[in-house]
Amino acid sequence: MNETSTSSKISRVLDWAGLIPSSMLFALGIRDYRDGASIAWPIGGAVLMFVSLWVVYRGLPHRREGTLVQPED
Repeated sequence: MNETSTSSKISRVLDWAGLIPSSMLFALGIRDYRDGASIAWPIGGAVLMFVSLWVVYRGLPHRREGTLVQPED
């Protein structure tokens, strides 16, 4: 059987949940930059958002040849 453990499910949810604060920081950085703040705020938010997207991508099951396990009958 190929059941996903509870800790694995929680880990995936936390990976996706990381996108929320990073995207909010990116939006806040853009707003503050338009109001005269430093360019570092939107750049920092963008970096955090890209890192969060990389974490989500890294956790996705990739369908490359030879990596999937065939189900047993």
